[in-house]
Amino acid sequence: MRAVRPLRSAFTLLELLVVIAILAIIAGGLIVAYDGLDSQAARGQAAFNIKGLDQAIRTYATVNRRHPNNYDSLLYTAAGDGTDATALDILPEKLKGKIGPFTLTPEAVAALNAAGITHLRYVTGSYPNDLSAIPSIPNRIFDDPPRGFGVSIPLSPGVVVAAVESSDGSNAITDFSGADPGTSSRLRDMAGLDPTRLHLVVVVGVGNNASIVKSNDVGTSGATSTALSEAPYYADVPKERYNRYLAIYHLATDDEGDGLDSGDYLSKARLLGVLDTNGDWYDEEYAEFTGQKQ
Repeated sequence: MRAVRPLRSAFTLLELLVVIAILAIIAGGLIVAYDGLDSQAARGQAAFNIKGLDQAIRTYATVNRRHPNNYDSLLYTAAGDGTDATALDILPEKLKGKIGPFTLTPEAVAALNAAGITHLRYVTGSYPNDLSAIPSIPNRIFDDPPRGFGVSIPLSPGVVVAAVESSDGSNAITDFSGADPGTSSRLRDMAGLDPTRLHLVVVVGVGNNASIVKSNDVGTSGATSTALSEAPYYADVPKERYNRYLAIYHLATDDEGDGLDSGDYLSKARLLGVLDTNGDWYDEEYAEFTGQKQ
């Protein structure tokens, strides 16, 4: 009679090592094949969100006869009144290189107020403006305590805001490590503005405290019609960074080449468009998504 061979109850060490090696090879191939797809998907979604959010803000302005209020300022103020505001350290580095400080003038305040923007939210209080105390939910840092470190500040002359271009050498965009406003072409690319002239364009974050999301609009009487149930976010930034989308408003243009004066300001700030959290506009984001931009 043939001897019955005993059934094996386990793999040998050699077999396990071979299986692990094969899995490692497969995993490595998958990593190579899918490397960068998360970023590509985020850019595709960003291109869609930029257009959608732009339309939502314009629809809100049409329905309510004023633009959303209580945007995120993107800034930190130790004094708590916005007059000493600096760039928030949890902003993406790419964005911090594209904005600079502008101290509001009476004409700038009037232009923003005419558009319905009377308040911005700043980070203040005990939050140290560095990466040593990254909040668990960076996007909610502009919320009221205890969730965040935010405060809503009424806009008035002397309050500092974030701008894509600044007004003069003493308030230059280089304070936030950005480009010289006299040589920047970004506003030409984003909005068709003449790059040889000086423009004042304020940039704000569309956070959950903005009245386009919350119906209780600070600084106004009564509730407003909202257009969003949640402020969208941009996924292609590090998780410890603020990643809401940005709205940019045009306030003034130096038409005479002698610096901004009272006659250069618009009577009402106008929305130029929406950017992703890195400060990129729609065409730039779409080109990155489709691989056209190297």
